[in-house]
Amino acid sequence: MQHIILKNGNLYLDSELYDTYFNTINAVALLKQESTFLIMPVQQAGGGLLLKIKNAKGDRIIHAIEFFQQYITVTDEAISLDVEWRSELCALTFSLS
Repeated sequence: MQHIILKNGNLYLDSELYDTYFNTINAVALLKQESTFLIMPVQQAGGGLLLKIKNAKGDRIIHAIEFFQQYITVTDEAISLDVEWRSELCALTFSLS
């Protein structure tokens, strides 16, 4: 199972996960659908949150504190979240529960 890290309202994706689902994509949209969160690739000209390069390995970070403040208490505790690609939604999905 693949995972991402949520810490301080930021999502951390390792380079392998990025390359698998978002290769050449520079921005994503975050949505909440019932109890599931979606990370959906978007064209940067259309808006969205940037997938910023974190290190030379190519790991990425999404600064999303404003988004997560609506749903959880944002803390500096690192939370590992299992993710799954759902092709019918064209999104990487996870749950906080």
